[in-house]
Amino acid sequence: MVIDSADRRRHLRPGSLVTVGERIWVIDQVQPVAVVLDSRTAEPVATVGWPELPPQGPDNWPSGWQVRPADDGLWVQQAGGPLALVTEDGLRSGHLSGGCTLRAVSAHGAWCLPDPPVQDIAATEGTPPRGRGGLHHLYVAHPDRTTATVLLDAEVHAARSQDGDVHLQVETGRWSRRNLGTPDFWDLEPETAWLRLPANEPLPDQLSLSTHASSPPPGTESAEPDGGRRFGYRWLPRPDQDDPLEGPAASDPGPAAVDWRAGWVGHGRDRHAAVLAHEAGTTVQRHRIDLGPGTAHAAIATRGWLWLAVEGPRRYETYTDPAPTALIRVRADDGTVVTVLAADTVDVTEHCWPLPPEPVDAKDYTSFWRDRLTDLDHFWTRSDGHRTPLAGGLSDSRVDVVGTWPDTALHITFAYAPRPGRRLRRIVPLFDELGRQAPPEYAAIHLMETLDTEDIPGAAAPGADHIDV
Repeated sequence: MVIDSADRRRHLRPGSLVTVGERIWVIDQVQPVAVVLDSRTAEPVATVGWPELPPQGPDNWPSGWQVRPADDGLWVQQAGGPLALVTEDGLRSGHLSGGCTLRAVSAHGAWCLPDPPVQDIAATEGTPPRGRGGLHHLYVAHPDRTTATVLLDAEVHAARSQDGDVHLQVETGRWSRRNLGTPDFWDLEPETAWLRLPANEPLPDQLSLSTHASSPPPGTESAEPDGGRRFGYRWLPRPDQDDPLEGPAASDPGPAAVDWRAGWVGHGRDRHAAVLAHEAGTTVQRHRIDLGPGTAHAAIATRGWLWLAVEGPRRYETYTDPAPTALIRVRADDGTVVTVLAADTVDVTEHCWPLPPEPVDAKDYTSFWRDRLTDLDHFWTRSDGHRTPLAGGLSDSRVDVVGTWPDTALHITFAYAPRPGRRLRRIVPLFDELGRQAPPEYAAIHLMETLDTEDIPGAAAPGADHIDV
């Protein structure tokens, strides 16, 4: 969905959740907007937008909003782009990030750090690490001053903040390699240690283990690596299985003494969002709550409550359109579930990025991908030259272009032997929410996996000509 006129409305899709004092910021998955709630009453107190920050490139990593709490607002960034401080009144200040990514906030400001080193695989056990050495620039933004740079003489792997201090996990220079199962694949395992810059110490020109070495910060093993308590996947055990090995998604900070685990059970179309509540630090289960079809997207805990963004089933039983996402909260003492923001009810259109001009190559791009996906009946070529369909039982496929930019999509329809008498359809969007090209490079493989795993609805939707898969 893209916003370009009054009849194209955009509703909040909760993506990240952050506590700031007595407020909860509910940040959208894509657009530069958040709804701010009173954590005691769950009532909205403000809707805040920051469209002045540009969207990131579609291939940037990490994707989505990088967020960290400030004293009275939120630090926000698209990875590698400019950093901003926003409050309930809107954008307060913008800051240089030097192409680095927001990782922590301390008394000194918001820390933007270079990416951790990429995986280093070598042919021999003794091959030295590649790409190490030199000084790295860390960017520290403060709302009351120009962004400062701090030099670091080691690769940085992680950052944590606590009580105004900042802790950085960096490489010591010692290393080993672990064999990956074949004689010529050895993965680098650098030794790391932690350094600490106390809140009451001025920002130095350079940091080093030789001057600021410290023990690991408390809770290092269970700390979430990104702000906003997002998580990409978290399967929970069935009732007849052992307790999960993963740490809690959130822990109640008050006297309720509850560890929360949020995620889902089941697979494919049978997946249900679920919540487990355990007595803190134990495997004693207090609540197990089935939230219905869908998945858990993000979670935080406040005194007596778990707040959870829950994605429901998609409209076409496929990845075509965004999943409707609601914000709920679960009471620690009795497991009561309360809907805070129902899916697709909070209109945030006025805070969204405007639609850019249509790409000049949109027509050619559309034709290119239509042609690439046209003949799924003869997708694979065997060694003897014989061509076979994308999946067994698939036949009589066709591809139609439906809609205009930015809503252009390919409708792939086909007959499928295990579902006689009804054609199946896979809808493949060609542009993302911001009107940018989203090449469907793996659309055919995803469709093959759907068919091979039999993740197909039992019947078409009422009145539909196709079974959407």
